[in-house]
Amino acid sequence: MSDWHVIVVEGGMGAVRDVVAAVLADRRPDPASVVFGDEVGLEHESLAERLRALLKGGHHALLVPAGLAAELIEALAQAGGAVGLRLAGRHAVAGASFAVEAEVYSREVAADIRAALQAVPEGVRVERDSEREEVRAEYAGVELYAPVHDYVYGVAARVAGAPAGVLAVRRRLAGIEAVRVSPLHLVGAPAPTAG
Repeated sequence: MSDWHVIVVEGGMGAVRDVVAAVLADRRPDPASVVFGDEVGLEHESLAERLRALLKGGHHALLVPAGLAAELIEALAQAGGAVGLRLAGRHAVAGASFAVEAEVYSREVAADIRAALQAVPEGVRVERDSEREEVRAEYAGVELYAPVHDYVYGVAARVAGAPAGVLAVRRRLAGIEAVRVSPLHLVGAPAPTAG
């Protein structure tokens, strides 16, 4: 069984947020345990064509741990109709990934990026496409916004693995202003086999 699920809800975003807030208030989990697809740029291609089709016009995706998914679905069944919400789908998630790119001119910011890419949770891997660091002494003392710099650090990588860990790394990197993160890509869990 997958540890995470995508719940697709049809209706207004305000009503979706109200239902989620009510469930979280009763349960008191980590507020980051429910992730709105719009907030992480969830790729509509994730989980095959059916998810992409569902996420058009008035549909919203919630990425949630499996234990919370059942409670949210029950809350939607009980209160959703009264506020114009309808469950449009639920899909198990096997993994998540995103790409990250950065080019910075500060050793401190470079250290923050490196730390985020090195201290990843268990079940998460970082595949570096490229990484470079240049120190050019001839440009020492040049201002930060000048066209040349005495220090340049660049990285392009892909972070993939367990959804909870990937989301944690994505949050850390997205909090660094010079870092560009791609939309979150989800991989659906395989369908259970008969037997």
